[in-house]
Amino acid sequence: MTAVDRIKKLAKDHNMSVYELEAELGFGRNTIYQWNKRTPSAERIRKVADYFGVSLDYIMGRSQNNDPHPEIDLADTKDVILTFEGKTIPEEDIELIQKLLRKND
Repeated sequence: MTAVDRIKKLAKDHNMSVYELEAELGFGRNTIYQWNKRTPSAERIRKVADYFGVSLDYIMGRSQNNDPHPEIDLADTKDVILTFEGKTIPEEDIELIQKLLRKND
């Protein structure tokens, strides 16, 4: 599915046409359909994503999840490198965080 296809689906899910979306965002007519042939600016894609409350990755097809802030369970992050302020969180610190969070349950 292309970015244009995803945008068309989002518009349809919100009971609007792509043309109505373009007008709402201040884009010229057929701007979005032209993205089938030309690469849109990041700013325009961001406007569409923000309008619908989805992630840029969803619009661009890099994610199937259209939630811009998906929930991630800390218990399910064994194969993920977690960071804080650009620094990797050591495994022992992650275990401490998990213990502290479980203690508050």
